[in-house]
Amino acid sequence: MEVTNFGVYPTPQGVITNGRVTDPPKVATAVKEALSEGGIRGRDVCAAIAGGEVVVRHVFFPGMPREELAQAVKWEAGAYIPYPVEEANIDFDVVGIGSDSADKLEVMIVAAPKSLVASHVETMELAEVRPLFLDIQPITICRVFHDDESEGARFFVDIGGGTTDLVYSEKGVLRFTRIVNIGGNTFTEAVALAKNVDFTRAEKLKRKANLMEADEEQEGDIYGDTESIEALEEVARRLAVEVRRSIDYCNAQARVRNGQDSLISKVTLTGGGSKLSGLGEYLEASVGLEVTVGDPLANVTFAQSAPFADDLAAYGTSLAVAVGLAFRGVDGA
Repeated sequence: MEVTNFGVYPTPQGVITNGRVTDPPKVATAVKEALSEGGIRGRDVCAAIAGGEVVVRHVFFPGMPREELAQAVKWEAGAYIPYPVEEANIDFDVVGIGSDSADKLEVMIVAAPKSLVASHVETMELAEVRPLFLDIQPITICRVFHDDESEGARFFVDIGGGTTDLVYSEKGVLRFTRIVNIGGNTFTEAVALAKNVDFTRAEKLKRKANLMEADEEQEGDIYGDTESIEALEEVARRLAVEVRRSIDYCNAQARVRNGQDSLISKVTLTGGGSKLSGLGEYLEASVGLEVTVGDPLANVTFAQSAPFADDLAAYGTSLAVAVGLAFRGVDGA
């Protein structure tokens, strides 16, 4: 895939809560600015939703035609989602067959409240763009990092602004996702509280800090002052606990499903929050597994002479969801 245009604009604070757009006009303005910055004229877009209300479940059904399966999913979905079926948008995909019987279909059911979906659709309408489809963020993560390693067990920690998606895939199929209410802003807010400064100042302090190097100095300013480091370490500790718990759960489920070990051996960090200096090393020491930072641009090409080439590379892990959406838009998958 080749990138021909690139635009980005910061999301205003406080306009998205648990994946739901609470101020569509403000977010729509940000979308328009991003399109303008990138010189993007097309108005067909691919978008993704996330949040604790987005449900992904794997369920087995008897073999049947897809039309009948759609009805069966509709009837069975109520047992797997925590809100009324009539208030949900539900989709599904057949991802395999039963390990104990070829007559069973393994079906991934995805559900989200209609009101959450509507908040995104309204935002896109206000931004004067037309959504071709709505994906869910964990699936875009699996898609963008699909490679030879995908045949094994993969675990991703996608750190966004307000939350973190913990994502497990096996042979390229999404098996588990969980939302943790810890994101890049959580680290910033912890520094703001510890230092008694505003969010903007705390963000600057966070970017200078390094979880693994608390005593260095840079350009006369404290590079990782004690108060900031302690605040950041406390948030990182909580995140590490959640990552470890989820990995243990996924490993246990894999043993039941496969009848043998399919253990997770590596964690891949993505998302803008993964740029916190020393976070990968901290999680590696805490979780006891190799932690690497994923490169969503590894399978993307763009003209090196393009004016946006350096900016595109600088955003790196922040682009994982966008690139995953672009891959689906190109492939039509």
